[in-house]
Amino acid sequence: MKKKCKPISQGGIPLWIRKTLLLMKFTCLLVLLTVFQSFAVKTAAQGTQISVDMKNTTMENIFQTIEEESSYYFLYSRSVIDVTRKADLKVDNANIQQVLEQLFNGTDINYKIEGRQIVLTKDNETGSQQVLTVTGTVTDVNGLGLPGVTVVVKGTTNGMVTDFDGNYTLSNVAGDAILVFSFVGMQTQEVPVAGKSSISVVLEEETIGIEEVVAVGYGSMKKSDLTGSISSVSAERIASVGTSSVMGALQGASAGVDITTNSTRPGAGFSIQVRGQNSLNSGDPLYVVDGIIVDDIDFLNPSDIEKIDVLKDASSTAIYGSRGSNGVVIVQTKGASAAKSKLSISYDGYYGVREITRIPDFMDGREWTDFRTSRYYTWDETNQTYTLTSSNKTAVTQNSTIVNQALYDQKYTDWLGLGTKNGSQQNHYVNISGMAQDISYNIGAGYQKEEGNFLEEKMDKYVFKGSINHKASKYFSTGANFTMSHQIVNTGSQYGYRDLMRMPVVLPAYDEEGNLIEQPGIKASINGDGNFTSSANPLIEIQSGSHETRRFDILGSAFVEVRPIEGLSIKSTFSPRFNRTRIGYYYEANSNRSVSQAENDNQESFDWTWDNVVNYNRRFNVDHNLNFTFIQSAYKTRYEYLSIYAEDFAYDSGWYNMLGGTIGTGNSESGYSQTSMLSFAARANYDYAGKYMVTGTVRYDGSSKLADKWAAFPSAALGWRVSEEPFMQDVRWLSNLKARLSFGYSGNNNISAYSTMQTPNTDSTVYYDFDGTVVSGFGVGSPVNTALTWERTREWNFGFDFGLFNNKVNGAVDLYDKLSDGLLMSRTLTIESGVDDMTDNIGSVNNRGIEITVNTVNIENTDWRWTTSFTFASNRNAIRSLYGKKEDVVNEARFIDEPINVIYDYKVNGVYNYADWSAMSSDERSAMGADRPGYARAIDTDKDGEMTTDDKVILGSIDPSWTGSVTSTLSYKKLDLSFNIYTRQGVFVNDRFLQEFGPSANSQRGRPKVNMDYYVPGGVPRADWSTFDIDDSGQPWMTWTTSEENADAKMPLYGYTGNFYGSNGSYQDASFVKVRNITLGYTFDKTLISKAHLSYARIYLNILNPFTFTDYVGWDPEYATTTLQNGNGPSTVTYQVGLNLKF
Repeated sequence: MKKKCKPISQGGIPLWIRKTLLLMKFTCLLVLLTVFQSFAVKTAAQGTQISVDMKNTTMENIFQTIEEESSYYFLYSRSVIDVTRKADLKVDNANIQQVLEQLFNGTDINYKIEGRQIVLTKDNETGSQQVLTVTGTVTDVNGLGLPGVTVVVKGTTNGMVTDFDGNYTLSNVAGDAILVFSFVGMQTQEVPVAGKSSISVVLEEETIGIEEVVAVGYGSMKKSDLTGSISSVSAERIASVGTSSVMGALQGASAGVDITTNSTRPGAGFSIQVRGQNSLNSGDPLYVVDGIIVDDIDFLNPSDIEKIDVLKDASSTAIYGSRGSNGVVIVQTKGASAAKSKLSISYDGYYGVREITRIPDFMDGREWTDFRTSRYYTWDETNQTYTLTSSNKTAVTQNSTIVNQALYDQKYTDWLGLGTKNGSQQNHYVNISGMAQDISYNIGAGYQKEEGNFLEEKMDKYVFKGSINHKASKYFSTGANFTMSHQIVNTGSQYGYRDLMRMPVVLPAYDEEGNLIEQPGIKASINGDGNFTSSANPLIEIQSGSHETRRFDILGSAFVEVRPIEGLSIKSTFSPRFNRTRIGYYYEANSNRSVSQAENDNQESFDWTWDNVVNYNRRFNVDHNLNFTFIQSAYKTRYEYLSIYAEDFAYDSGWYNMLGGTIGTGNSESGYSQTSMLSFAARANYDYAGKYMVTGTVRYDGSSKLADKWAAFPSAALGWRVSEEPFMQDVRWLSNLKARLSFGYSGNNNISAYSTMQTPNTDSTVYYDFDGTVVSGFGVGSPVNTALTWERTREWNFGFDFGLFNNKVNGAVDLYDKLSDGLLMSRTLTIESGVDDMTDNIGSVNNRGIEITVNTVNIENTDWRWTTSFTFASNRNAIRSLYGKKEDVVNEARFIDEPINVIYDYKVNGVYNYADWSAMSSDERSAMGADRPGYARAIDTDKDGEMTTDDKVILGSIDPSWTGSVTSTLSYKKLDLSFNIYTRQGVFVNDRFLQEFGPSANSQRGRPKVNMDYYVPGGVPRADWSTFDIDDSGQPWMTWTTSEENADAKMPLYGYTGNFYGSNGSYQDASFVKVRNITLGYTFDKTLISKAHLSYARIYLNILNPFTFTDYVGWDPEYATTTLQNGNGPSTVTYQVGLNLKF
């Protein structure tokens, strides 16, 4: 929609700033309310009045009832107090003193109230039945004290945390009690007191395996209890990669999750697919950060990530209903819930240098001149041969003295070197967490900076976050968190970098006085007769242009959780999110444009989610465990944008936000949209004895985007821990074996806000007559399809998890079959309809595949540890129907039972050389498209004796046939070495690099070309590089010889390809194997760092992307489909040094 908009500021303060301040005030208010409410609850608990009416009830049940009705807890020894004795208790609004007096009156039990503890003893207690004060020290395996370890009397709330040196002192401990020692990352230990007053323990690191906890959407589960397909990526894995992007760290970490980078530039985006492409319009997965739904996760700092879980099958994603068909990525950042000690401070940082690598084999000056000569050959039909006219001879070098001198000296201009430099990157993140009484908190701040390899490229990212949780009592908790991120990316002049790579090496960048030549390719600059190119010097273009993106994100959430009875929790969470993105560019006037130009695009979105979750968990008779979750969720979005274009400024300020020139109304536009969704969901989990598991989920979504608003998305899953069966107990080498089977539906409503509503045509002006009064207004917009329904994805998944040899070898295998139906996309309508296109449910797509993950512990002893992880995934994508039919749509390159993204063209096998061509009759030449020698030898695939469009075939697909990765870590004492290898195989692309620089794919003979085997006819003039003519002034001039035919050439020259070559000149295999990173690290012994109050210190060296193995001809196969101006440039290798500290 295009329309005039009101100013976006009032009272001198921009509207977005006022909204941001309002959101920050709201978040701060929630945090304050959380804290004050927590203290208020705690104070109120001290004056609790108790009402109990119990008859002939055991003392144990009476104690439990009093604990549930108050904030007090009983402390006693079972060997001293007979809790099976039955008694009566009836009180009404009594305080705790009155309750205890009535309960113990006439018994031999003594009680003492200390804080919230009620200590029970008998008059004749001695020895182990006495109440003790226990002291001790908690250390790690190296003998160093562990601060922040929780020490608690089992079954009570009597506990504390160890001090900085690992010491503790705990009073009111029964002589036969049990002490529980726990610390994050360590194995929990239970130690009987046995009448001792001094107890010291050594905690060992825990090994996380099948008991790992993973996010399942609106909750979490132990991995051993999962029935769906979910893969997890740890914070250690993310931090070890050393990239500035969370998505970059995920690459290759999870089987079935295909991630590729789109650009070589700082802040570059990524493409991601989970188990193939489900829609003809592609589709990213749903991102959930700390329970908040977001569009992407580029704004996060990798050092702030605690864990990432990827939900892949329908059983797992069905809880997100209409937004889960493309998979769900759940990100958990470091929050207050992870705080375990009074105070913990950590620092993670690195600094790195980026160098350009993998320079393609471009033609040098003489090779490029030979190519340029070939492009001037013409066909002489009379003599049946190629010729080079005298005028075209001159045009090869434009009779340029400067060009000829460069060819003679073989000294050329390194345009790429002039426009690039060594880049750098750095990341610093500080995290502070702790716990004070019942309040835990976490504060983090991060700064990232990248300097790109092209001039003027850079990125700065600032992240600040905080969270606080308060468990006011066993019945009530509150909490809040927020994240603020500000990212600034400047990519310089996109056209400058594009033209930098298009400049031929024979043209100079500077004149004799060292000044930049404004147009290096015109005759005035090269002292010649004609022009190579009229383009501006790209170095001037780079200096005179800027392209900047500023992104500002605020995420917040606040929750209240009530636990009225054991096993039941009710949690309400409100999560607002604000995003503002401003994209602007400014280009000064030069030979590329007659006037200066600028554009300012402003996008703003605000959305909120309100989730209400009821969870009930109950275990019956030890072996039966039930968990029910009920969810009600509301979601609302608002989005608006304003784009303003202007040109011809009186002064070149360089600022895109000072639009004082002529406003281009035809290029300026604005828009606004709102959407909403209301959802209800339920999930039930049951397991028997940890062996048999059942999960059922259903979600009911209503969306404002569709006329048929409501749809249900059910799923079910089964799990069987085969290894727990009695008949498997003798199979000692099998540690774990669990089979999983799931079936379910998820959906997608990825269409614009008003696709089912007819909106006005704001580009038109229509005059309406109201009883003789004529008024102007908008015309009626195009008809819409009010019958649109949801995209639905049906999925089967069968998998099994395994562990061998005490889980030294473990992993998972999954087989899946997905069918996405009712795909939403635009379809072309007939001319008679009067409408060009309309959104419709037009087809179905199937994805079938296998995923394998294997983890091994190869060596593990006192000094050595060697682990390896392997992933493999293969997906088969196929269209099953189009427009309600099982028929191919050839003009759209859509074929039934074939992948969505196919390349459909003629199949070519070399060229017709002169001998082949001469042996053919004129009819054969005409039938096969061999009008001249050097034309492409197209294959008659239907074998009807002539070349037609029916001979086109599917040559390949841009989607990989399989992906895989290998990660290995070898450690010796404090030294560790690791590497990660990632591969994508079977990738076939219409390559952007060859479209620019391939000798068979581009008509521009003035651009650089990459060395490839192209056809050269025989008997025509060719440069003789063995000699030069020198004129009277000493100026060298090219001399000529006669060419020999390159009879076995693999490809024709552009312009002489024939009618059946298609785009074969830019097709190539983009498969690759990359060593993503190699890391060498050293962890300092705690005895060396303890004096600096450090509990952990590690230094490491990291190399990112050191090696790429591929047959791809170009910069980098990973972004082969990206244009030059969008970042298809040289790949880089980065050398980092990093440091991790914990205080």
